[in-house]
Amino acid sequence: MRFQLLGDVRVTRDGQHVDVGPVRQRSVLAALLVDVNETVSTDQLVDRVWGDRPPTTARGTLASYLTRLRQALPEVPIERVRGGQRLVADPTTVDLLEFRAHMEAGRHEQALGLWRGEPLDGLTTPWAVRLRETLVDEHFAAVLDLADQYLATGRYADVLATLNPLSAAHPLDERLAGQLMAALAATGRQADALRQYDRLRRQLAEELGVDPGLELQEQYQRILHGEAPAKAPAPQQLLSPPRAFVGRTTELARLDEAGAVVVVSGAGGIGKTWLALHWAHRDAYRFPDGQLYVNLRGFDPSGRPVSPERALRGFLEGLGVPSTAVPSEVESQAALYRSLLAGRRMLVLLDNAADSAQVAPLLPGSTSTVIVTSRDQLTGLVASHGARRLTVDTLPPRDARALLAARIGADRVAAERDAVTELVDSCAGMPLALSIVAGRAQAYPAFPLAALAAELREARLNALDEDDPLASVRAVLSWSTDALKPPEAQLFALLGLAPGPDISAQAADALIGADAGRALRALERVSLVQQNSPGRYRMHDLVRLHAAEQATSDRDAALDRLIGYYMHGAYAVERALFPHRAPPVLAPMPEGPIAYEPPDDDAAWAWFHAEHACLAGTARLAMRRRQYAVVWQLAWFLAPLRWRQGYLDDDFDGWRLALAAAEHIDDTAVRAHASRGLGRACVQFHQIDEGIGHLQRALDLLADTDLALERAIVHSATANAFSTGRRYAEALPHARQALALLEPLGQPVLTAQARSQVGETLVRLRENEAGRALLEQAVTVFREHGDVDSEAITLSNIAISLDQSGRPAEALALFATCRGLYTTSGNHYHLADTLDRSGDILLAFGDIDAAAECWREAVVLFATTHQREFAERIKGKLTDLS
Repeated sequence: MRFQLLGDVRVTRDGQHVDVGPVRQRSVLAALLVDVNETVSTDQLVDRVWGDRPPTTARGTLASYLTRLRQALPEVPIERVRGGQRLVADPTTVDLLEFRAHMEAGRHEQALGLWRGEPLDGLTTPWAVRLRETLVDEHFAAVLDLADQYLATGRYADVLATLNPLSAAHPLDERLAGQLMAALAATGRQADALRQYDRLRRQLAEELGVDPGLELQEQYQRILHGEAPAKAPAPQQLLSPPRAFVGRTTELARLDEAGAVVVVSGAGGIGKTWLALHWAHRDAYRFPDGQLYVNLRGFDPSGRPVSPERALRGFLEGLGVPSTAVPSEVESQAALYRSLLAGRRMLVLLDNAADSAQVAPLLPGSTSTVIVTSRDQLTGLVASHGARRLTVDTLPPRDARALLAARIGADRVAAERDAVTELVDSCAGMPLALSIVAGRAQAYPAFPLAALAAELREARLNALDEDDPLASVRAVLSWSTDALKPPEAQLFALLGLAPGPDISAQAADALIGADAGRALRALERVSLVQQNSPGRYRMHDLVRLHAAEQATSDRDAALDRLIGYYMHGAYAVERALFPHRAPPVLAPMPEGPIAYEPPDDDAAWAWFHAEHACLAGTARLAMRRRQYAVVWQLAWFLAPLRWRQGYLDDDFDGWRLALAAAEHIDDTAVRAHASRGLGRACVQFHQIDEGIGHLQRALDLLADTDLALERAIVHSATANAFSTGRRYAEALPHARQALALLEPLGQPVLTAQARSQVGETLVRLRENEAGRALLEQAVTVFREHGDVDSEAITLSNIAISLDQSGRPAEALALFATCRGLYTTSGNHYHLADTLDRSGDILLAFGDIDAAAECWREAVVLFATTHQREFAERIKGKLTDLS
């Protein structure tokens, strides 16, 4: 049953027209369908069918119409409910509701395809007229949205074909005119685009006495100067194709014939990703508009699955959407993503999916092809989205033999045919198992393959997943680990427990309490670990799972050593880079024989960047092991490092975990530290009120203590929170309270920092002379104690006060000094801000080239510290210069 309102009111059953009576009776049906599944009161029905002057017999006639409709549509419940009537039907059977659902999902072409003419054609009541006008406006907006979609994807001819018929009916619509101008210019019809603008300009002047809007004027200027829009390059995000790919002819043929969405499922290590990548590269010509790829890490023990929001953001940026234009809500991101892919021939490869819920928002719902690989069969995707399933099984013996030949050499395989047959049989044709065997054979080229086959013969292939007992690599991995020497086997088992996506050689030393170099090299030779960068080792996820299952008597002690390593390293790096930061009262840290000590600042930063994911994993591991002091202290050590380098998500997560850990510790100061840390992290995300709430809790916790230093630090953080929210008057009392608390404590650097904060706040309040006096006092202390970073920050605020006082030349010179200091201390965030402000002054002086150079450097620095909003803001300044 289909109900049609976008044209004349019509009902069809199995494609055949159903007679639903005269005009008034059709009006009753339309009045119910607009609010399908909702109660429509009798008064509303009378108003919708007759208007504000119904006949005295209206209610009786209405009852008669309803009876006739029930007779004409016996399968459609029209329920009598208190005060009115309710028509019960699937909303997707009503074309008006389907149109709106398509629009909300970004499927503009499907939405517009439902229209058959003027909506509610033939109905003339005031309600029908008003609704018709609304629907006509919705139709026009949908057409313009579709035109935007065509423009974004370079379909300029479609823009012209869609909008030209509407131009005469909407001669004053600037959005429509702008779209036509863009399409005409992009197709080489610059003169026609300029004439389109000129017609609009004249008509606006004659009929309304106004000029076109600024945006359209700027578009006209761009076209006038030949700056026509260019189609964004097609994204090419695929990983490299597998080096040694054999067989799979049946699976490749099935992929050739598959529909829009294909689920490639099978056990881990069965070769799903290899198959998908090989086919994608082989058939790349079928997707002229590009390929998108994401590893969803659904079965990745080193971390959490990738969220749909993060995957969509990567896709949108790959499609040329500026990061500042990416919507914040995942539903809006998905709608934009679907709009951009509509009508395009693209391949989307979603690798290693966790479940259907993770994949569903990433389906474009258009002419693109989607391949999803997963160990899960994703039955929900098959049921709800019509996905075709392709199950990948083991390689047949011939292809398994060919894979070994490709890896260890055809001559060696040909020389020991029987042994190769036994190896292939023992590996059950699983590509990962075969690769491990090949790695073993390559590592020991003098070993006969028969010896390897004999060792493997006794191994029992058990199911990795009880749902698929034929697809297991445990036996092959057991055989590999059984061949290891005791130190190598011990390290292999412990690596499966280590937090983070990879591990450094020094951390591996800490894990076993000795030099792990030889054992790591042995594991690398037989493909149990891979050296993904110099000195860092990564395990395949299946290998890691198997390793974690191995028994080891040293398990708890090893994890304590590793946690101790990361704790000591984080502390050493924090102390090296921020020696003047006031440390809290620390709990005893776990002991460890291996410790990292940075030789210089560059090495300290390098260690932090390499280990930051492992450090986050260590905090989670410590939380699971109820080592609560470790959790909050790690958050404290890492906070300035994360903030300085733009790892704000990690900082927020770390403090949130720290606060949860602190609740298990009977120490008021610890809880206050954690509340303060989370409050500051909230402020970094501009969640000002939430941050102030956490900071106030910290102040409340410390109110009845004699911990003056801790109270001062929280007051300072609270002042910073108010300042970030530009609530400087509220910030000032907290900054002054921090200074008052610190002055008697004999902490010259911290006191100077507090004095600097008071001065900065006064400058923000335009009390430049008073603020500058305090700032200059603070600078003297910083120079005496070698606190370069604080000196630079304070000098920057002095420069701001000078600029605000009408002394821009002095401000610019001081900013130049700050740039040198920030470069020395590695403070990229403040360096970028200083370059931004310098550019503003230079532009005011008329030195456009120097301003642009400052801003270009600032964009790079903001991008490297993950401050995308600031980077995009400065890009806007650069655009304005051109």
